[in-house]
Amino acid sequence: MAEDFVARLGSRASVPDEVRSRYGITEYVALTAREDGIDEELRRLVHDVAPSVRRTDPDRLLALVTAMARPPSAELNRARLAAAAGIPETTIAPYVDLVERLGLVRMLPGTGASVAKRAVARPRVVFADPAVARHLAGVSAADLTELAGRSRLAPLLEGIAITELLRQRETSVVDYRLGHLRERNGLEVDLLVELADETVYGIEIRTAAAFRPHQFRSLEALATRAGSRFRGGIVLNTAPVGFKYRPGMWGLPVSALWEWVS
Repeated sequence: MAEDFVARLGSRASVPDEVRSRYGITEYVALTAREDGIDEELRRLVHDVAPSVRRTDPDRLLALVTAMARPPSAELNRARLAAAAGIPETTIAPYVDLVERLGLVRMLPGTGASVAKRAVARPRVVFADPAVARHLAGVSAADLTELAGRSRLAPLLEGIAITELLRQRETSVVDYRLGHLRERNGLEVDLLVELADETVYGIEIRTAAAFRPHQFRSLEALATRAGSRFRGGIVLNTAPVGFKYRPGMWGLPVSALWEWVS
């Protein structure tokens, strides 16, 4: 088991293109497949907590959680969420804070890495439990296994990967920060891993089961920008085996985040 993915990336003993995975689309979708009791758990949670917090209404809180999952893993847009949840935008802040304090979501900040230029600072909202995110998004697990459902699987898979790296950071032997990158000039990278010496890894997350050059385009742009501060670029997808694209660029199964097998 790979308990520290970022540390493993920097290990000379690691050979990414020899990594194997027992996961395919069906197994990744299964991570989101808990059905029973989610609505009741959420209702109980918000009705137990919201009345004790000044100026928060349980029904509005539940509506906000639902809006955050449509789509999941999206940037925090308070105006959009307020409209969707029926909460005045001027009073939505305590609701957003409460959803995070309840542990339902975590916030992935916009990166503060020095390689970024005019980066958008909004965080991405990531659900702690992908089954809750899928349930609230209103898509069945069966639909996600079909090719037509891959666009709806993508943000769920991103959430799984981001949540795992946030979890590992708390105990990692490597000091690093996590953020997402979206610049006003169009450059986007799903995850930036910034180390203490200001070097970075870029990570992209895809649902494809094969590696293709276009999946590395944003990472190539990041590498050009970062120069000597670029440690490497990784595409995580649903392929069963890792792939070496070129020196410093490789692909890995998403499952390598928690199960690096070679």
